[in-house]
Amino acid sequence: MSGSEGAGSRQRGPATRHVAMRLQHLKQIAGTLLTDDPARGAAKAVIVEEVERLHWRIWNGKAKDAHISIDRIRAVMHHFQGEPDQRRSSAPSRKLWTALRALDSYLIGQSTWLVNYAERHRAGLRVGTAMTEGTANFLVNRRMNKSQQMRWSRRGADLLLQVRCAVYNGTLGSGFGQKFHPANDPCPPMAIAA
Repeated sequence: MSGSEGAGSRQRGPATRHVAMRLQHLKQIAGTLLTDDPARGAAKAVIVEEVERLHWRIWNGKAKDAHISIDRIRAVMHHFQGEPDQRRSSAPSRKLWTALRALDSYLIGQSTWLVNYAERHRAGLRVGTAMTEGTANFLVNRRMNKSQQMRWSRRGADLLLQVRCAVYNGTLGSGFGQKFHPANDPCPPMAIAA
């Protein structure tokens, strides 16, 4: 399933990897900025420092303050105007500007859903969902494989995943009575004979 469809798109709260990937991309681009004169060297140092600070803010639950770092980066970007490159669109400063805009719009849309990862990590709670996502992807991809005898449609897989998540979370509803119980219930009720 793509990111725009499926049970995962209905859940609020982006996966950690989305933010981490965007920040990693910013760090890589910042490292390639030209420092052919002192002004650009100083601007690059500010950008690299602010990207690190941006990472710290997001990791520590201060994503709403990310605009401070983003504004500081924007304030020094003018030093890279006219950066020499074969193609204007592939200049590192242009790539940085594009990646910064993408991160900014992502944070604007998702900042209320981002959690304080450092606090969760210190509390011994799970921060990423890579293992869960990997297992789900493996199982869904295996079932959706064309060589499977009983293959799921995208809609069928989406609906099944929604039901499984609702059962696991205990949010399926009372339409089925008490037939379904959350899988993480520490004290499941005993089966009652009909």
